[in-house]
Amino acid sequence: MASECADYIFYGGSIITMEEGKPSVEALAVKGTIILAVGKRDEVFALAGPLTEFVHLNDRQTLLPGFIEPHSHAVLMASLKTRFVKIDGYDHHSYAEIKLLMENKIASLDPTAKPLPWALFFGWDSELIPDLPFLSKDVLNDFSTEIPICVIGQSGHVAWVNQKAFEIAGVDDSTEDPSGFVKDENGHLTGQLFEVPAMKKVLGSSPQPKADEMKMAVEEQWRDYASRGFTTVTDLLFCMKSDDTEETNVALNILKRVSESQFCPVRLALYRALDASGIKQGNCHHDSRPFFYLYSTDLSTAGGKIQPTFTPNDNLWIAGVKVISDGSPHCGTAAIKDPYLESNLTKILGFPPAPNYGKMNYSDNKLKEMVSFFHQQGTQIAVHAHGERAIDQVIEAYDKVLDKSCKDPNPLRHRIEHLGLCTVEQIEQAAKLNLALSFFVAHLYFYGKTYTEHIFGPERTNRWTPLSAATKVGLRWSIHQDHATFPGPPLPFANIKTAVTRTQRDDKEKVYGPEYRVTIHEAMKAVTIDAAWQIHKDDCLGSLKEGKKADLVIVSDNPYKVNPFKLEDIEILDTYMNGRRTKCNLTT
Repeated sequence: MASECADYIFYGGSIITMEEGKPSVEALAVKGTIILAVGKRDEVFALAGPLTEFVHLNDRQTLLPGFIEPHSHAVLMASLKTRFVKIDGYDHHSYAEIKLLMENKIASLDPTAKPLPWALFFGWDSELIPDLPFLSKDVLNDFSTEIPICVIGQSGHVAWVNQKAFEIAGVDDSTEDPSGFVKDENGHLTGQLFEVPAMKKVLGSSPQPKADEMKMAVEEQWRDYASRGFTTVTDLLFCMKSDDTEETNVALNILKRVSESQFCPVRLALYRALDASGIKQGNCHHDSRPFFYLYSTDLSTAGGKIQPTFTPNDNLWIAGVKVISDGSPHCGTAAIKDPYLESNLTKILGFPPAPNYGKMNYSDNKLKEMVSFFHQQGTQIAVHAHGERAIDQVIEAYDKVLDKSCKDPNPLRHRIEHLGLCTVEQIEQAAKLNLALSFFVAHLYFYGKTYTEHIFGPERTNRWTPLSAATKVGLRWSIHQDHATFPGPPLPFANIKTAVTRTQRDDKEKVYGPEYRVTIHEAMKAVTIDAAWQIHKDDCLGSLKEGKKADLVIVSDNPYKVNPFKLEDIEILDTYMNGRRTKCNLTT
């Protein structure tokens, strides 16, 4: 019967399933949104009917599961399109180029308009553009004293503003809370802002995008993801009040509308952000008010189980919560064991004064309290931790909460994110708890050289994200690019190449920690089936198996057969989500 016939049959090339028991097959059939069959060509062809479309892979092409980005900021990526001018080191190469962009943007704004427009720039990166100057309030005042200006560093953990931005935000030299407002030896604001609380306090005064602008930006960003082979992405810092609904939260309302469209090209898993309310440790004092629209972390008054505040669907759901335990290596705030190097570059980047060990955002007790609360709620937790001190703290918090007597002490698949300076010993500890690790190995793609020469030195750079150590102890791990903090567009094969070769993009001779390289199969699992496992979707996504969602990508070559340094040359030819072609746009 026609109802039992396949809509599509793929054949005539490599079909890699990411299923260990059946790693490759000759043909694959799709019916509606589901994979109908995988197997030998004759068996699958028997499911053809008069309306079946045959997709020949031209011998050299390869069919794979749709890629999954397990750690990104997809909503921020869309938001940046509406308000910010990109000045990243991927598309730009000199200060002269960036200065002209900034001048032109500022000149286009009307200082008499109400509300006053802001000049917003994202991606300042002295590591990739060496001639960028030391940035400060005074430097930005030279661009304009009438238009508020904000420049956010590529890491997303540091920013600089001019005097006008401070004035509009009501911030002056007497402002002490949050502590991210950097001051000079005389107590005057320098214009530098560390971490989200300080940036939010200033940028919260800037005009927000209109709903129709944001919807267009989301659709554009989702098309871009599909064009690069992604069928599932994440937002690891989604902002909602605990009482928000899809009607009251503008971003959520837009995401719901896009996700419910028949032309939606990607799925989106949301991790709701947690604040750092009232945390005080050393010189780190966060705003006593929530700095995002977040879950409150006043857990003593949180009451019963926090319920989802919108109805999820197949393309949009809340996967868990996100905690940021330390900062970024790019601005010297990741909490590390030994101090950062002191160099001219770290001064230009605005690192805190030497000896600098970064900073922890939470006390041990506070982090344990949050982990315990959401674990008991049955909610998956993802914790950002780059430096060794932060990773120790997170493992300790999980260790005190998880039941190590169980066969699987971590059924919720609680996660640690980034793990830049993670040690082999820490990975062994994580294995005892069966933690889900998501590595930001792609730092090496852009920053291996600057890390070695200016920030960490060779030993620490060489052990950056020691992937093979996680494989050896049997952990399931993923890799990510953490957009928008990764310069340039989403590049899945650049990420895979970095995991396999551990080289910088323009230098294949220098290998950073060769003992931590992984095989192409391990890297492919990290962006397909193991990434699906981390977001609790391995039952329906991440591999090509009968009954799973028909999320597929066709690429120009077999990644298992090409030279690892040629992985980036592989083209994305077509993407299917739920059995429908999505690579081109939302409306065809």
